[in-house]
Amino acid sequence: MVGEIIHAIGWAFLPSLALPILYLLWPSGWLKRLVTALIRTIDSTIFALGDVVKWALPLLVLSVAGSVFALSIFGTATVKWLESAFYFQAIIITLGAAATLLAGQHVRVDIFHESMGERARARVDLIGFYLLLAPVCLIILWNSQTFVGFAWRTFEGSTESNGIRGVFLLKTLIPIFALTMIMQGLAIALRAAMALNGEARPERPAGVEPFFQVTDGDRTQSGDRL
Repeated sequence: MVGEIIHAIGWAFLPSLALPILYLLWPSGWLKRLVTALIRTIDSTIFALGDVVKWALPLLVLSVAGSVFALSIFGTATVKWLESAFYFQAIIITLGAAATLLAGQHVRVDIFHESMGERARARVDLIGFYLLLAPVCLIILWNSQTFVGFAWRTFEGSTESNGIRGVFLLKTLIPIFALTMIMQGLAIALRAAMALNGEARPERPAGVEPFFQVTDGDRTQSGDRL
């Protein structure tokens, strides 16, 4: 059942992936309103998700510190306590990845991106969405439906008898990761299409720097407010 739901979500997202190209070629008034609303909705959702997930960071630190303390002082540590660190780490990485992309804090392999102008950056992000991010995430969604569905049917748990019985929940984080990355990638691609059309983009969540920002000496152009 869960695998079928994941499959359906993946197919449902396919038509929306054409929106950046459609808007780039045909920037009509009603479509602009739709694109603007979609960008704001995705940004707000991913930002709120990241705001919640960040609280798993201190829990991860406490989990690791508690395990080390119990092992070094008392010479023992429970399996659940040790495995909890893996759960917190998985939550932070999978559910926080889209928020990291939203904030532009992901690792870029393009060494020329920082020196590019606004339109060049927009082209790179638009092409990157279609050639890299979207195909990889769709493959993850497609391939995860089988093992996630099986994990839910068996309510897969730890291989240790006294471990955490939640491996099926951990595996569910994989398609959720792919889905949130597609969502945020789509928002970035839509902003790129608006930038290439020379239009102002919706303002981003508070505390998040604008995309396509260009700095030249003392002059800074904020791409989201042009």
